Amino acid sequence: MKKSKKEIQIEAVKAITSGELLLEEAMDRYNIKDKRTMLAWVKKIVPLLNTSKPMSSQRTKTLFDMPRETPILREIKSDLHHQDLLEENALLKRLISLQDKVRELEETNGQLIKHRNILMERVTTLELKVGLKNKEIR
Repeated sequence: MKKSKKEIQIEAVKAITSGELLLEEAMDRYNIKDKRTMLAWVKKIVPLLNTSKPMSSQRTKTLFDMPRETPILREIKSDLHHQDLLEENALLKRLISLQDKVRELEETNGQLIKHRNILMERVTTLELKVGLKNKEIR
């Protein structure tokens, strides 16, 4: 029977996190071309693995129960951290760009307000002149 994509992902992530396979070995075994794909699987599946145990089988963990960090887990954490930093950096660049655009728009708005005020003064002046001429004609 053929395994579903989800089952393959879970199997691959379990093999990696248990130390059974290195990341590259898992990529070869499960025919994954891009390292980012495998890292995305790990990021998605590991939280599911941690919460999938039934409550009755859970017990308080001791130091002896804690898994040792394998080199592949350090590499995955490092890659995920690096990816998070890149995403954060991209967001900061976007934020700076938007702030610059806001400053530009505020300057343009200030100039438009000045021009509007000048035009309003001219209109008021012209209305007064027309009003005076109308009084002189009468």
